[in-house]
Amino acid sequence: MWKQYKKAETLEKTLFGTAKINPRNKLLYAIFYGILGGIIGSFIVMLLGISITEAGLVYVWPLALILALVHPHLMCFSYAGGLVALFSLMTGLLQIDVAGLMGLVAVLHFVESLLIYFAGHINATPVFVKDDSYGIVGGFSLQEFWPVPIMLLTILVGDFPSMDVIQMPDWWPLIRPPEYVLENPQAIYLMLPVVAALGYGDIALTKTPKDRCKSSAVNLFAFSFILLLLSVLASRYLPFAYMAAIFAPTGHEFLIITGKKSEQANKPLFVPPKQGEMILDVIKNSPAEKSGLNSGDIIMSINGQDLDEPGKLQEVLSEYPTFIWMTVKTSEGKIKDVEISAFPNGLNNIGAIFVPKVFSGTYVVMDDDNIMKRIKRFFKKRDENA
Repeated sequence: MWKQYKKAETLEKTLFGTAKINPRNKLLYAIFYGILGGIIGSFIVMLLGISITEAGLVYVWPLALILALVHPHLMCFSYAGGLVALFSLMTGLLQIDVAGLMGLVAVLHFVESLLIYFAGHINATPVFVKDDSYGIVGGFSLQEFWPVPIMLLTILVGDFPSMDVIQMPDWWPLIRPPEYVLENPQAIYLMLPVVAALGYGDIALTKTPKDRCKSSAVNLFAFSFILLLLSVLASRYLPFAYMAAIFAPTGHEFLIITGKKSEQANKPLFVPPKQGEMILDVIKNSPAEKSGLNSGDIIMSINGQDLDEPGKLQEVLSEYPTFIWMTVKTSEGKIKDVEISAFPNGLNNIGAIFVPKVFSGTYVVMDDDNIMKRIKRFFKKRDENA
């Protein structure tokens, strides 16, 4: 996590000459929200009675690492878990509790959806992106990692003192273990603390980081809810086990593909305006932030001079003015006056990152690749070689 945040800091310094948020603060945010997510996830696991005893994690982990070599997003348990579950169901060679495995995947994604909704936008990194239609535009890279301490359940069989065992109600567990375990009077559930690592990677071009995270979180919540429902049914009826195993990878890939298409189909939010300078983001505790400037605002004029040509803003600031007054058009279309006092030394940088009108620096290229395209390329290449 620390390396990822340091990498983001390096990217920000390369693009803008400064880092938006200190990596240490990013790490503290991640740990705090990860602990909250772990508490919620532990409660859901206990409520549903999800056991990892025969969830097949010993097969899922290696497969997830192998899939990550194909594409990083395939390391998600939705893919490896779904494939392991399908292999077990179709061949019978692996003794896997499909309902428990799919239930665990669903809970982890449910926790992830909450983390994305409430914290996915906090450490958004501003970037410049090359768009085929609009050239270089502004956007935000959303890269988050959360260490999630979560309590899982494992099943032990043995003769234990009654005083050490808590009797659960008849309806529990909602996700039933295999019948031979459920019918064993000496089987008990034992709580097992582990630390899971959840991550979120996305880019916001047509929406603000907060709105983009909310949209992604709602879709992921729907995915996890459907998968959780299928898992409950799979613990009772075999056909739903097949449905859950198929839905896990295909449903997750569908979310990624549709998310990328929605970003590419709509107009970017941070396109250079014809007049004025658009703010992509503001540096924390900078004069721009303290004066109330926000992402999406357009500075129309500064110290009485209209910003009708590139470089005009920096030309005014290069004189280190001790007092700055600006006419600003907000993202809602309202006009407001903003003042910054920098007496006695003046300043030549207000701490805002602008969408460039003329650009020759570093930018990001959108990756629209996905597993379906890779499969098509594989078969196309094979046919060409045949």
